[in-house]
Amino acid sequence: MKSFNLNPKKSLQGQMFLNFMIPFAIIGLALFIFVKSITGYIIDEHVLPEFDQILEMNGENLSAFTDENVVNQVIAGEGGESQLTTFLDEYAKGKEGLEYVYVLTRQNGKDYIVGMNGSSDAMVESPFTDDQARAFEEKKSVLTSIYTDKWGSHKSYFVPVDGSDAIIGVDMSTQFIDDLITTINLFLIGFVVMAILIGGVIAYLFGRNMNKHIQKLVHSMDKMASGDLTEEITTSRQDEIGTLSNKFEHMRGNLIRMIESVKTNADAIDATSVDLVTGFSEMTEASEQIATGTMEEARASESRSQHIERISAGTTSMSDEVKALTEQTGLIDQFTQSTSQRAKEGSDQIVRITDQITRIQKNSQISHERLMTLENKIVAINRDIDLIKDISDQTNLLSLNASIEAARAGEAGKGFAVVAEEVQNLARLTDSNVKTINQAIQEINQQTAEMMDANKEVNSDIEDGVNLVATSGELFETIFHGVQGLSDEVRKMVSSMDTVQSNTKDSIESIHEIAAISEEGVATLQEIASSSEQQNTTVRTLQTKNSELKTMADSLKEEVQRFKL
Repeated sequence: MKSFNLNPKKSLQGQMFLNFMIPFAIIGLALFIFVKSITGYIIDEHVLPEFDQILEMNGENLSAFTDENVVNQVIAGEGGESQLTTFLDEYAKGKEGLEYVYVLTRQNGKDYIVGMNGSSDAMVESPFTDDQARAFEEKKSVLTSIYTDKWGSHKSYFVPVDGSDAIIGVDMSTQFIDDLITTINLFLIGFVVMAILIGGVIAYLFGRNMNKHIQKLVHSMDKMASGDLTEEITTSRQDEIGTLSNKFEHMRGNLIRMIESVKTNADAIDATSVDLVTGFSEMTEASEQIATGTMEEARASESRSQHIERISAGTTSMSDEVKALTEQTGLIDQFTQSTSQRAKEGSDQIVRITDQITRIQKNSQISHERLMTLENKIVAINRDIDLIKDISDQTNLLSLNASIEAARAGEAGKGFAVVAEEVQNLARLTDSNVKTINQAIQEINQQTAEMMDANKEVNSDIEDGVNLVATSGELFETIFHGVQGLSDEVRKMVSSMDTVQSNTKDSIESIHEIAAISEEGVATLQEIASSSEQQNTTVRTLQTKNSELKTMADSLKEEVQRFKL
C-alpha cells in the first residue's frame, strides 16, 4: 500500500488534506477566541461585580456588628481576645466563599492583627499590604483586585471600624473563577482538537477516494509514455476527473492516428529525397558558373570605378584649390576695397586738417597782433608809472620842506608837522608800490617778449605744416586713384575665378555621377555574384538539409516502430 504523502508540492492528496484541515483549524481557533472573549466578558461584567457586591456587603455588615469597645480593649491589652475571636468565628460560619475575617491596627509604627477567625492569637505583628495601609491611613473602604498566593486566588475588602483606630478585613476565595476559566479552556481545546481530527479524517478519506482514480489515470499515462497505446482509458465518473480521463482517451486515439500518418509520410519523404539530391546537384553546377562569370565582370567594373575615382579625386582637389584661390581673391578684393575706403577717408582727413591748420595760423596771427598791442599798452603803463614816481618824489620833497617849516614855527606848526609827516609816509608808500609795479611790469615785458619770439616760431612751424599737409593730400589723392584701379582689376579677377569654379563644380558633379553609376554597376554585379554564391550556398544547405531530412525520416520510422497500435 502506498504511503500517505503530506507534501502539497508532490501529492494532490496532501493538498486536499491541507485544504480541508486549514479551514477546520481556522474555524476552531476563531471559535476558541470568540468563546474565550465571551467568557472574559461574562466574568468581568457579571460574575465579578456580583462577587464584589457580596464581598462589600459582608465587610459592611461585619463593620456594623463589630463592638468597637471590645476591639479597643484588645488593642490596649485589657482583655477581650476570646470575645473578639468568638464573634469573628460566628460571623464567618455558614457564609459560602468567605475565608477569613480579621481586625487590623497600627500602634507605635508597627502593624498588628488584632484578631482573626480560626485563631486564638491576638495582637500578632504583621506588616500591612498596600491596600491595607491605604484603608487604615485614609480611613476609607478599599476593594482589592484578585491576587494569588500559595493558598489560591482571593479578593479582599477593608473597611474602618467606627470609634476605634482599626480596620476590618474580609477575604473571599476567587478560586471558582479560575476553575471556571480552566474548564472553559479545556472544553475549547478539546473542541478544537476534535474538529481538527474530524476534519483530518474526512480530508483523508475524501482525498484517498479521489487519489485512487487519479493514480489509475497516472498508470495509463505511464504506459502511453513508454509507447504502449493499446490500453483503453475507461471511467464511470461524471466529474472533472471523468472529463480528464475522456480527454486522455481522445488524445490516445489522436496519437495513434498521428503516428500512422507520420509513418506513411516518412516513407514518402524517403522516396522524394532521392529525386531532390539529383536536382540540387545540377542547380549547384549552374550557380557556380553564373557566380564565376559575374565575379570576373565585377572585378573589371571595379577597376574602371577605381580609375574614375582617381580622376574624381584629382578634379575635386583642383576644385578645392580653385575655391581656395577664389576665397583669397575675394579677401584681396575686400582688402583693396577697405584700403580704397581708408585712402578716401585719409584724403578727407587731410582736407579737414588743412582747414584746421589754416584756422590755427589765422588765430596765431591774431594772437601776435594782440601781443603787439599788449606790448604797446605796457610801454604806456611804464610812462604813467614813471610820471607817478616823479609825482611821489616831488610829494616827498614837499613834505620834507613842510616838516622843516613846521619845526621853525614851533608850537604853532605842530599840527602842520603831523600832516606833513603823514604825507611823507604816503609818498614813501607810493614810491614803494611804484617800484613793485615797475618790477612786475618789467617781468611782464620780458614774458611778452618771449611770447612774441615763440609766436613767431609757431607761425613758422604752422606754415611748414600747411605745406606738408597740402603735399600729403596730393599723395593720398594719388593713392586713392591707384587703389581704386587695383580694386576694379581684382573684381574682374574674382568674376573670372567664379566662372572657373562654377565650371569645375559642374565637371566634378558629372564625374561623381559617372563614378556613382559605375559604383552602382559594380555593386549590382557584386550583388548578382553574391546572390549566385548565396544561391549556391542555399542549394548546398538544401542538399545537407535533404540528407538530414532523409536521416530524420529514417529515424522517425524507427521511432514509430516503438509504438504498439
